[in-house]
Amino acid sequence: MIMTPLQIRFNDMDPMRRVNNSTYASYLELGRLDFCSKYLSIQALEDIPFVLVRIEMDLRKSLRPNTPARVCTWVSRIGKSSWDFSARIEGSEDNAIYVEAKTVQVFYDYREDCSKPIPDDFRACLEKEML
Repeated sequence: MIMTPLQIRFNDMDPMRRVNNSTYASYLELGRLDFCSKYLSIQALEDIPFVLVRIEMDLRKSLRPNTPARVCTWVSRIGKSSWDFSARIEGSEDNAIYVEAKTVQVFYDYREDCSKPIPDDFRACLEKEML
C-alpha cells in the first residue's frame, strides 16, 4: 500500500471550513503520482503509461484544516488493459475514514494515441501493490 501524507492548504477549503469535495480528487491523484514515482522513470509527459477513465468517491466525513491526514492507495483489480486503484483518505493519527474511492486507469500509449494491453513488466509493478 502506498501512503501519501497530505498537506491541507487554505485554498482546499470551502466557506464552511471543510475540504471542498472537488479537492478530494486531487488528493487521490497524489497517491497515483507516488505510484509513478515508485515504479516508473518519467522523463516526459508522454512517458506516463496510463489515462484515468473513472473516479468513484464516497465522502464519509468532513476533513478539516490542521487534521493530519494521508491517502492510502493500492491496486484492487488488474484486467487486460485496465486496473483499479482503490484508495482511502484517512486521519494519520486516528485512522478516521474521510473518503473511500476507486479509480480506473487504462494502459495508454500517448505517442501512438491508443490503449494497449498491460505489458508484463508493468503488470508486475501493479501486482506488488495489490491487496
